Amino acid sequence: MSAEPVDSLQARLEWRIFSPLAQLRGRGRLYLALDGVVIVYLALLGGGLAQLLLDWGLKLGVDQRALLSAFITAFWLWMLYRRLLNPLMRTIVTAGRGAGRYTAGTETRRYSSLSDRSLALAVDRAHPELHDQIAAAVQFARGQVGAAEVNSPQLVRAVMDDACEAASDVHFMAVLNHRRARQRVAELAGLLLATGVAMAVMSDLAGTWFRRNWLLREVPWPQQTYITPIGFDENGHRRVPRGDELEIAATNTGRVPNSVELRWSTDSGRDGSEPMTLVGVSRWEVSLGLLSEDVVFRIVGGDERTREYVVKAVDRPRVVRTSARITPPAYIGLEALTIEQQTVLEMLTGSALDIDAELNQPVESARFVGTAGEVATCRRMGPKRVRVTWELPVSGSYSFELVDRDGWTNRQPVRYTLNVVPDLPPVVHLELPDVGKSITPTAELPVELSFEDTYGLSGVALLVQRGDDPPFDVVLDGFEPGRREFIVEPTLAVGSFGVTPGDRVRVWAEARDEDPRGPNVGRSEPVELRVVTPTDFLAELAGRELELRREFERLISVQRGLTDALERFLPELSEDGVPPAALGQRLAGLARRQDADAKKCLDISCRFEQMLHEMRINKVARTGDERRIGERIVAPLEKLGAGAMPEVSTAIADLRRQINRDVIEALPRWQANILRKMREILANMLEWEGYREAVALLQEIIDAQTEVRTETIEALQRQLEDILGLEEPLEDEPRDVPKP
Repeated sequence: MSAEPVDSLQARLEWRIFSPLAQLRGRGRLYLALDGVVIVYLALLGGGLAQLLLDWGLKLGVDQRALLSAFITAFWLWMLYRRLLNPLMRTIVTAGRGAGRYTAGTETRRYSSLSDRSLALAVDRAHPELHDQIAAAVQFARGQVGAAEVNSPQLVRAVMDDACEAASDVHFMAVLNHRRARQRVAELAGLLLATGVAMAVMSDLAGTWFRRNWLLREVPWPQQTYITPIGFDENGHRRVPRGDELEIAATNTGRVPNSVELRWSTDSGRDGSEPMTLVGVSRWEVSLGLLSEDVVFRIVGGDERTREYVVKAVDRPRVVRTSARITPPAYIGLEALTIEQQTVLEMLTGSALDIDAELNQPVESARFVGTAGEVATCRRMGPKRVRVTWELPVSGSYSFELVDRDGWTNRQPVRYTLNVVPDLPPVVHLELPDVGKSITPTAELPVELSFEDTYGLSGVALLVQRGDDPPFDVVLDGFEPGRREFIVEPTLAVGSFGVTPGDRVRVWAEARDEDPRGPNVGRSEPVELRVVTPTDFLAELAGRELELRREFERLISVQRGLTDALERFLPELSEDGVPPAALGQRLAGLARRQDADAKKCLDISCRFEQMLHEMRINKVARTGDERRIGERIVAPLEKLGAGAMPEVSTAIADLRRQINRDVIEALPRWQANILRKMREILANMLEWEGYREAVALLQEIIDAQTEVRTETIEALQRQLEDILGLEEPLEDEPRDVPKP
């Protein structure tokens, strides 16, 4: 009997075994897909329902809904892969020589749960009578027959042939659970029907869910009450200046609930709830006080539970740091000055001002304003920096007016006080030391001059005016323009200006600065002087001396009274130790009286010395005057007022603390010595007064003799003219031409 062709066996294997197995695989994959579709659909419904409930209950924000949608999408993709795609991809893949044909040879195989071998084993288990023939035939058809020396090819073919015969009576599809598949179909249909009915019944709810969670739109959930806070953006945010009162207002559409509550919390952990007040018929309001930090809140009332809204506490725009640059006028020669963090600025007229201000946040506009509006150009130099440039600033109070992107201005801005001071005239001081109000034509006046200007002098002058004549400009040596201080002490000989007794002389000084808009001129107070004859000058001094003598006589009388008081009081200090309080007060009174008398004594000395200086300046002082006034009046008065009298005052004051018998015994002697010296000084004054009277009388005699001599000469001249027959010439004829 001849062997059956190989192709015939292969055809029968394909027809009887592999083709039914392929159909079984297809039906199994369909059932697996159906099972996966049901599970995935349930996952879709569960995820969507959970998303709907969470968003409906919590009123999630856009970012929260986006995050939840991403999470649910990831869950759905994982379920799709795990329950649908992965089972469908579990199939055998063959590659190599003779691919697609069941021939012997070397092949590379990857088996899965739906491979031919696994399906054949499932069929064999469902039909025990096959004794694993189907699985063996599939294995032999794949060439898995073992080594050639132990397996007979004829036996292998016989096994495959028997498997083909046995497979003709086997229903391969019996291994599948068709009942479960029909159940899955019913479940899927029921789910689709329920979903369709739910979508039809709750189309608004489903549409809102889709638009809110997948289109990320801000649409409200269907409900009876809708409460919408006013002033918030699409993200539920609102910016409010820090420190302002936070007032929340919301509109109510639909049914108005009996009560509405605002529940709030902050990042710092504070939270609470506030009942809202119905204003009108559809507006709820509440105040949360001054805002200091971000506030998150939601409004609950009726069936409304709003999403979370955020109030962001932001600072108003303000200046946090300033730097002012003051550029003084060029003529003063000073460098520009930069001042940090100072709001009171003082500058010279003509200076330029630049202010750089750093802000706490970017602004939309910035102006530098005063009471009359914007005063200078304000430019933005960066997102948080502005600069004011003012060429000629004026005094006043100014501030930055800042407006940020929210339209908020800076409340209580920092005030900048500008004090623009003019270039003051130079300061001029003129003194005529030891010069009285009367002078003689021969006087040489000592002058002390000081000129000072902060930014430099351009000229100085000493001016002398006789009566109403134009003033004389006295040249001051050593001055150089640009100096800021000039001190000079010239001597002014009034005789060089042609003054005569009876004239009045004014002396003052002037100085000019370098201000190009001026210049400014500074003047000293003028000193008015009266020119008198030496005789009149000495007569004035005699009158002043008489007043000083009378004042000194009164001082001597006071000292006598003090001496008498000591003589009556000292015997009461009989006991050693500290005197009683009453006696101590009397001692203090006596000491103060002695101190006052010492000062008066020094004052009289200074005034006598002043008279002596005036005599020297006016060239009327003689050697006898120097000796009498300087040595016999001024010097003794100074010794008395600075020495003996203060010593007695100190001794009297010391007795208040401790009674000293030696001091008590010495005090009358010391006081008597003071009176003796004062009488000597008074005698010198009287002597000098008599001397001055004699001198004045002699001067009057000399003046009278001069007058007699002048009148005699004039009388002789008239007699001579009468004898010679001379007449006065006409006004239009020369005096030296006699008439014929």
